[in-house]
Amino acid sequence: MKNDKFKFVNDIESDIVDQSGKSEVKKEFIGEQPKNGFIDEDERSKRIEVIRMAIIMFIISAAIFVFALIWQDDTSLMGICNALWLIVIMEFFIGWMMLMNNMNILSPFVFGAKTFAKMLVGKRMNSDYYTYIKTKEDNPIPKYYYWVCFIGSFISAIPATILLFIVRP
Repeated sequence: MKNDKFKFVNDIESDIVDQSGKSEVKKEFIGEQPKNGFIDEDERSKRIEVIRMAIIMFIISAAIFVFALIWQDDTSLMGICNALWLIVIMEFFIGWMMLMNNMNILSPFVFGAKTFAKMLVGKRMNSDYYTYIKTKEDNPIPKYYYWVCFIGSFISAIPATILLFIVRP
């Protein structure tokens, strides 16, 4: 009895499987870089924006550090350690809030607070909750904003931890 109705997968000659044992791979792109080695304009602008955000976060961290030292009126190692921990906590909190905003976790609370505040003033919301959520989903905060905050927080936590172990009696 001949089995004409079915064909086994191994018996079918296909363009996908190379029967000669040698496989050819077309190397038009390596990663996401074009053949000529130059970076396209979108990738270049994204890299510039990430570098700009990192510089801005560094300036903000330096300002918070100076403010914390002035506020404590202490420039000892413990004061420096406290200022660094303030930077770590604030940067992590900012990154966390941006991430929660992108995931729409805090949207019911924020929308409810806005609605309540406008109700007290005597105004109405411009849109309903569904439109508010869809607007957030369509226009999220770029990922590199909160990743720069998280990475900056981690980098600041390293010297803060080292100073904590040095200062601790």
